[in-house]
Amino acid sequence: MSDPPSRPTARATVTGGAALWFGTLMFGSSTVALLAVLSRHPHRATFSALAALLSLAFVVSLIPAGVQLRSASLVADGRPLPRLTPGQAIKIGAASLAVSPLLAFLLHVPAAAAALVSIQMVVFIPLAAKQGALLAQHRFRALGINLIIEGGARFLIGAVAGLTLGVTGLAAGLCVGTAVALIAIPYPRSELSVQDRPRTSIVDTSLSLALLGLYVQLDVLISPSVVARGDATAYDLAAVPSKGVYLMLLAAGPFVFPFVRRLQSGRRLIVGTAAAALVVGVVLSVVLVAARPLIAAVLGRPKAGFVEFGLLGLAMALAGVTGIVVNAGVARGVKRPWPPLVLGLATLFLCWPFRPSALHFAIVLLVSQGVTCLLSVATCLWGTRREAVEDAPPDTLHEVGNLAEAGDPLAPAQAMYELPDSWPHEASRPFRKRPWRAKHVE
Repeated sequence: MSDPPSRPTARATVTGGAALWFGTLMFGSSTVALLAVLSRHPHRATFSALAALLSLAFVVSLIPAGVQLRSASLVADGRPLPRLTPGQAIKIGAASLAVSPLLAFLLHVPAAAAALVSIQMVVFIPLAAKQGALLAQHRFRALGINLIIEGGARFLIGAVAGLTLGVTGLAAGLCVGTAVALIAIPYPRSELSVQDRPRTSIVDTSLSLALLGLYVQLDVLISPSVVARGDATAYDLAAVPSKGVYLMLLAAGPFVFPFVRRLQSGRRLIVGTAAAALVVGVVLSVVLVAARPLIAAVLGRPKAGFVEFGLLGLAMALAGVTGIVVNAGVARGVKRPWPPLVLGLATLFLCWPFRPSALHFAIVLLVSQGVTCLLSVATCLWGTRREAVEDAPPDTLHEVGNLAEAGDPLAPAQAMYELPDSWPHEASRPFRKRPWRAKHVE
């Protein structure tokens, strides 16, 4: 029986955090870089088709996002890494292929391209599980390097295939790039000290992260229909670059997760991190406002409005804080971290009949993000936490059973995944398994 890995030093944590931040930034910016490169060759694919396919890829990546934090919770508690069985992979792959013709019709992209993006779910789930394990073990450097590999592979292979085969080639490149990241990720080591801590269900975790991603992007998605005629372009010129503020803060949530998970009562850590992120977000907003002429030159468009740019930058700073506290809420085992996000989304949709100007819509977004941020902080710090569930051998207890026992209304939707909570402990070498251990190990 091997000893659990030692905790990283402060220096290793700092360098690992920097690697995680850079990897998150590179992975997020790879989509923008692909769009910028491929949109310059309209004979291969139209801009709308490229944007639609990349948006679909973004949504597909959000669906298994809860697996990463669920895996991080389990591994941080000394539980085995959850895995995807071949039977489950076949079911998920078949369901993904079944919906791809409808997605192709709605998005006006080739059916093969939609199928290739949808089938990535089979790769995303085991990749997310292993990334969550690295997160739980404070292996931030390894996780950051893997994100760099994933972002770089998706960009390089996607760009080459896209320039060669158009939209379908881009989809194939994205799929291959994700597979490269799965192959390259180091196998997580096993920890043997089992702890029973509250755990947010995988459905509530996935729903929280999906709603967070949608909330950050929703204003740009609906602005052509919501903002007054003639103001949509002016709004987008400020809104799209402002997303960079959120992207710069995105890695803070996963970075804080393992510390909060082990502390459980780390309210001071959560508040301190959120406050520091807000200050950094405000500084980044000021920098973006000052860089308006440069941004306009890069985009080849007029300068965005000074006030709109400032308001939207502050809104994305608040969104970054919300992302941190949502991750922290999952780390603390809060039952449902997502209701504040639903309220924020509803606020933006309620603007639809009023057709606000670009300035007024920016104000609504800022207020909405502020209220959502405060409610998310309250939910994270004082929300009801789910009781810890004793894990049993994999043939007697799995995630669907946990959800049904807890009365989760979304249990039927989760049943299609059937991801087990507990599997035999695995040694640091792949394919070597240890017998099931049910008792607590001091």
